[in-house]
Amino acid sequence: MRPPAPVLARLRIISGIILFLYASCHFLTHASGILTAPAMEATSRVLLVPWKGWIGHTALYGAFTVHAALGLHALWRRRHLRMSAVEAWQLGLGLLIPLIVIRHAVSVRLGEMLYGLDDSYWRLLAGYWLPEAGINLFLQLLLLVVVWVHGCIGLYRWLRFKTWFMARSHLLLVAACLVPVLAVIGIAIAGADIQARAAAGDPELARMTAVAPEVAAAARAGLGPWVECLTGAWVLLVGGVLAGRLLRDGHARHFRAVRIRYAGPAAADGGETVVTVPRGWSVLEASLSARIPHASICGGQGRCSTCRVRVLDGRDQLPPPRAVEAEMLRRIRAPGDVRLACQLRPLTDLTVQPLIPPGARFTGAMVEDHTGAAGLVGHAREAMVVALFTDLRASTRLAAERTAYDALYLIERYVDVVTEAVTAAGGRVTGIAGDGVMSVFGGTGPVDDVPATCRAALAAAAAIWDGVEALSAELRHELDAPLRIGIGVHLGPSVVGTTGVTAPRPIQFLGDTGNVAARLEEATKAERCTLILSEATVAGVVAGGRGPGPAELGRIGHRVLDIRGRGGAIAVRIVATRAELDVIRGHRPG
Repeated sequence: MRPPAPVLARLRIISGIILFLYASCHFLTHASGILTAPAMEATSRVLLVPWKGWIGHTALYGAFTVHAALGLHALWRRRHLRMSAVEAWQLGLGLLIPLIVIRHAVSVRLGEMLYGLDDSYWRLLAGYWLPEAGINLFLQLLLLVVVWVHGCIGLYRWLRFKTWFMARSHLLLVAACLVPVLAVIGIAIAGADIQARAAAGDPELARMTAVAPEVAAAARAGLGPWVECLTGAWVLLVGGVLAGRLLRDGHARHFRAVRIRYAGPAAADGGETVVTVPRGWSVLEASLSARIPHASICGGQGRCSTCRVRVLDGRDQLPPPRAVEAEMLRRIRAPGDVRLACQLRPLTDLTVQPLIPPGARFTGAMVEDHTGAAGLVGHAREAMVVALFTDLRASTRLAAERTAYDALYLIERYVDVVTEAVTAAGGRVTGIAGDGVMSVFGGTGPVDDVPATCRAALAAAAAIWDGVEALSAELRHELDAPLRIGIGVHLGPSVVGTTGVTAPRPIQFLGDTGNVAARLEEATKAERCTLILSEATVAGVVAGGRGPGPAELGRIGHRVLDIRGRGGAIAVRIVATRAELDVIRGHRPG
């Protein structure tokens, strides 16, 4: 019986974390070589000792075996090898790691077990640098880079939609770059120390690296076949998986094939296109393999519904939706004949009609597919954005006390203040409903700069606050009391894209982030304040190194609010004065 996908995913994450922790301890030990070679040896006795007992060995070698096996399993399970550049790098580096690590592991671990060779850094550094840097040093540095890049890609793909992770992404990126650089520098400096000691005839170096000639000869003769055998075994495993894929797919196409007919615009000449694929392929994988354009903003992860299809024939033979698909279909209120192409894996022939035109043909269009839900297609991506929602208080009373034209003039001046502040800070206004203005920051670049996005949103909030006060002063003879506003700000994941069929197409963002910002603005009335921003937004500012210190932040009101329609609570900051906003932005008086 095949283990369920969530179990395998958890095993991959757990084993990957164990290996990444081990690599981090190793690299930090390398970095300590910046002091001297003895410092590197001393650090290893602290950071690497937990990995040398039977518990550490079991965790390390078990994690390595599980992770490598799951990598081969993922390669086997892939229906095609077309993937993003990030996925390709992660897969390629993961397959390369065993080829490099086998030589190192055999030399260190089997050398100690079979021949009693010392696994201290004295011997390892001497092997890298004496008499000169050779293939061992090159492979060690290559292994360092490959392991670290592979691990960082895996962590990023796992955590990239976690608010706390993206809020601190800049600090984590700095750490991710510093660790391998310091490790390489440490190896180089420690190697220079070893060479200097060797040139000076240091007795401690001679004692720590002394190996009987007959033992050294036996180790060279005995360990070489182990390296060749294990390397060959890994190459055969990878080659076997690739060859097995070809045989499996060829056999399935001939004997266990499923024919998927595409009706509607996806078909050639408006008729039908038939794609034959092995059983177990999803409809989306079939589309990609046949190069049929098929909308899928989330990349086939079941986090959006843009790949949905209507099943025209063969519906009765389909497996029922699994939990991920069922939840998404429930959210979009899809009828029974609509399924997600990325999750639907037919076992018999069927006919489908894609409901969302692919972005390459209908760039940025908002399409109604008659399932009761519209889908954003085109150039869209998942991103961490900041939503800012502003509303004018008592607008109904202000309108009732004036003629329609006077009320319109007042609202128009207020909206101008808000839109100018948002635009000047680098945001985009995505919606205006009466005196409610929704805007978004971030999501347009190739990568998310969370601290800069949070700072821009708070700069816009400050400008709106100042602008409305200035407008109140300008219209003081027309107003019974100063204009009052409420502002809600929240950082979270959204799908960002363009909508509309005429240029320029406006930016829109879909997801829970905008809803939360609107609810936070609504809560400003009960809290009797002007601005409420989520703790995630504050963390984003702090991650950039420009936010308030713990003492300053502690003086600003903190609450945990229940957000209506969200099914959960959210930690927020209650900003009652303009000075408090400046504190959060990191603008200190003087």
